[in-house]
Amino acid sequence: MKKLCTIAAGLLVLTACAQKHQKEGTARQEPTTITWIEDKPGPALQPHTLYPEVPDSLWDALGLHEGVPTSMSCFLLRTEGKTILLDAGLGAPFSQLMPKLTEQGVTPEELRLIYLTHLHPDHIGGLLKDGQAVFPKAEVYVNRVEAEAWLAMEGDRSKLAKSVLQAYNSRLHLFEAGDTLEGGVVSLAAYGHTPGHTVFQKDSILVIADLVHGAALQLEHPEYCPTYDMDPDAARASRLRLLQYARKNHLTMYGMHLPAPGSIKPARP
Repeated sequence: MKKLCTIAAGLLVLTACAQKHQKEGTARQEPTTITWIEDKPGPALQPHTLYPEVPDSLWDALGLHEGVPTSMSCFLLRTEGKTILLDAGLGAPFSQLMPKLTEQGVTPEELRLIYLTHLHPDHIGGLLKDGQAVFPKAEVYVNRVEAEAWLAMEGDRSKLAKSVLQAYNSRLHLFEAGDTLEGGVVSLAAYGHTPGHTVFQKDSILVIADLVHGAALQLEHPEYCPTYDMDPDAARASRLRLLQYARKNHLTMYGMHLPAPGSIKPARP
């Protein structure tokens, strides 16, 4: 009996030590998750006029008579204990960003990280309300080439971008393409849609931003650009390169203009 008691006591000590070690050691990492946030309630269709170079015959052959299915979206990435908003929608009366963040248990005051793919209005409008920063404690990351290009632009086209950069100036971080940001998120150049358009990769997740506007057309025919692409030749080259990269590395693409559910895995060549 004495021997059994001694063994039992030893097991209790070992258990207590193990529990103490678990508490003092590295906290268990939750798996990486990404949540699609459809900022503009859908579904939505893009007209043929957005792709003026596409022949009528191809448009019809692809069954796009009513248009190309699309969305206006952003994403919430949770990884390595961090919560990261990827783009912020348009900030229009219809925008669903705020209620969708609430559903995810995220308040504007608590959000600490925002990564911007580029500075078009439907990606940054939700960062401001009445000219003030919506996310008062968030550190905002944007590609240096992108920020400098919009700051150098003249006229109303760049007004919103300049306002956003100014509102978050004290918490603004300019990165270079190829840099790894907090949470182990890698930035990749996808220049052309805008001067510093950037996509983000975390493991098998590739957030492609506006690399693809109309998946039903461009996944099969990536050579065609929408009128939104500021430098069509560079945008086309980026699209071809990154689609090949996604296929080769078996990545799932998450796009700001992909239709529901906001993601797609490109077919292997």
